[in-house]
Amino acid sequence: MATTPETKTTSAAPSAPQFASFDPMAMWQQGQAAFTKMMNDSLARWQAFGDQYASIESQVTTHAQAAVTNWAQLAKDAIAYGTQLSAEARKLTAETAKKMGV
Repeated sequence: MATTPETKTTSAAPSAPQFASFDPMAMWQQGQAAFTKMMNDSLARWQAFGDQYASIESQVTTHAQAAVTNWAQLAKDAIAYGTQLSAEARKLTAETAKKMGV
């Protein structure tokens, strides 16, 4: 029996992935940093919204107060005009009665 030298043919099988770069604490810290940044940005946007809302609310209040002041002036003018018309009507009634000889 002749022996033949056995040649080993080894295929380059892919090696198992190395997990040396997997660091759960670093991933946790990155996640926490991202969450903290997101919350800080959100808080800044809410503060900007609150400031904008306060400005608009102040403008609305000023306009409402001006409208009420104008309405009150119009009501006063209407009452004064009604009084003036009533006095004029009494005067015309008296003059008309005199002309008719009542």
